[in-house]
Amino acid sequence: MSIINYNYASNAAANVITTNERLMDKTMARISSGTKVGPGSADSGRYGLYTTMSTEAKEARAALASLNSGLARMKLVESTAMTIHKMAVRMQELAVLASDTLLTDHDRYGMDAEFGSLLTEWNRLATQTNYNGTAVMTGTDLVIRMGEGAGAADMTIVVDDWRPDQNAANGANLATHAIAAGQANSAGGATASLSDTAVVAAGQVPETLEETLITAATAELSRAKLDGIVPHLGASVQEVSGDIQAIEFAIEATAGMAVSKELSASLLGDTDYARDTAKLAAQQVISQAATAILAQANARSATVLTLLK
Repeated sequence: MSIINYNYASNAAANVITTNERLMDKTMARISSGTKVGPGSADSGRYGLYTTMSTEAKEARAALASLNSGLARMKLVESTAMTIHKMAVRMQELAVLASDTLLTDHDRYGMDAEFGSLLTEWNRLATQTNYNGTAVMTGTDLVIRMGEGAGAADMTIVVDDWRPDQNAANGANLATHAIAAGQANSAGGATASLSDTAVVAAGQVPETLEETLITAATAELSRAKLDGIVPHLGASVQEVSGDIQAIEFAIEATAGMAVSKELSASLLGDTDYARDTAKLAAQQVISQAATAILAQANARSATVLTLLK
């Protein structure tokens, strides 16, 4: 049709160029940013799911860091607990030896000196072993923040109190399972705690602790306590080992969860370069073809001038 007031072919070609340029802009934004959810390249419905999965993946990584920190803390508890258990076994051995009535007092004084030093060191380890500024052997439970939203359940590890002078009056979860408080001259009963209160020297008897081996009778009392305490300490060490196993399994599961959620976020939001570069090449061909057609359509009006000649 030879008209000049309206050129349908030119306008159609121009519309194709405009639409194609919009698609090229979005494709180039994805290629340049590496993401399908960045400014100018986000798809409706994709951004919310992408950000949710990204957030959950970061929470899983944070939980993994907390679990690894908790694992390190419990391994510190385990190694310290094993040392305390070995010390208690040696103290039990000393108490058995010192209960022999054939020994002289001076022989017992030497054993009592070692016994008292071990008990003092036991108490020091139990009260002063810290992890990141927190005492870990005094019955402070370990709470590991797992993240995963407001409804997530934290992982709580119950840690026993390893101090030798603690008893049922001081709280539950005692590694020694002591019921009553220890008293002077190792008294307090077979289920009592071990008192590390110092007793000053008197006459030829050297300075000692209330839990003492200075006589066969007091050594026998200490032996009776340690006969019950040592197995309980061994059981508590095994509980710590079990807690470590639980944390290690939680780490394995959380690591897998983090990888899966990171993959999901990547599939939703990361640019597929093979696909988008292929699309860009096609869009560039279309753009060039549409431009050529627009030029041809604009040239059609020149035929009217031919008719006027």
